[in-house]
Amino acid sequence: MKYFLKETYEKANHAGPKARMDAEKIMLDSGYLEYFLKESQNHNSLTKDDVIILQFPLLWQSLKKQIRMKFLKKRNFKVYLLIHDIESLRNKKIKSFSDFKYSIIHFLQNKTVLERVDGIIAHNDKMKSELVKMGINKEQIVSLEIFDYLIPNFNEDKNYDKDKILLAGNFDIRKTKYARNLPEKPEYEIYGINFESENLPNNIHYKGAFTPDELPNHLQGGFGLVWDGDSAHTCSGMYGEYLKINNPHKASLYLASGFPIIVWKQSALADFVIRNNCGIIIDSLYEIAGILESMNEEKYQQLIDNCKKIGEKIRQGNYLKKALEECERKL
Repeated sequence: MKYFLKETYEKANHAGPKARMDAEKIMLDSGYLEYFLKESQNHNSLTKDDVIILQFPLLWQSLKKQIRMKFLKKRNFKVYLLIHDIESLRNKKIKSFSDFKYSIIHFLQNKTVLERVDGIIAHNDKMKSELVKMGINKEQIVSLEIFDYLIPNFNEDKNYDKDKILLAGNFDIRKTKYARNLPEKPEYEIYGINFESENLPNNIHYKGAFTPDELPNHLQGGFGLVWDGDSAHTCSGMYGEYLKINNPHKASLYLASGFPIIVWKQSALADFVIRNNCGIIIDSLYEIAGILESMNEEKYQQLIDNCKKIGEKIRQGNYLKKALEECERKL
């Protein structure tokens, strides 16, 4: 039998649990069954003919619980991980005792999970390379390409405006300092929580926060921006550097909603954009205005047409379905 570990989530006006919830729906649609792991359970009911998908990082209450249950020790069933984040790859620099403490937790989690499974679904080939450096056999790793994004009651009618940039997410200043220093051109449409919406420059328009399922039908503009870190000149800092190996979920939001994306040239997503001709790649946010000014409507329409094809696949969960099929062939 095929299973996935069932998790519990809270509803919120940010994308926090959206990717994990969508993954569960896609796995159900692919013939996987829910598997509930209870804290009082000291053994599992899985057999040698079973396979289970775990979403990583694990959302169990604590690492102590994970170790106590010995879920991945002395097992005969098959386990695959679907990776959402690897904190130990995102935060490689230890700056304080608190960081050191968390680095130990992430190290233990890597040792007790990443190295004890039969296979891993990574974001992309760049993340796959990093996992191989950590000692994971490359034959055990499948690349997702991009996250899926399910949209209930999707409205395909969009008001496209090439010169307006969509920017969605959690604008906690610790993560998105660049959003406080956007260039004077072009226009920016901001959607999300923790954004300081008072005294904005004339080219920045705050549109509010919506649930992940509602947001796609509120987006109107030209391109979705995938950027992170401290600076508008380049993607820098811990979160900016992480773009070199991860697939930000907001890219899937934009593409599923029918919008081309703008990504950093050094990001892992740049390969996907080039391969599918679904956006533009840049070194700096200060390049955007000039690129848009020189782009004709025929070129822009071609990007939209390509994004609509990709967006349909993303809304149908095709990327995870394809990765799951590849995993099954390897088992």
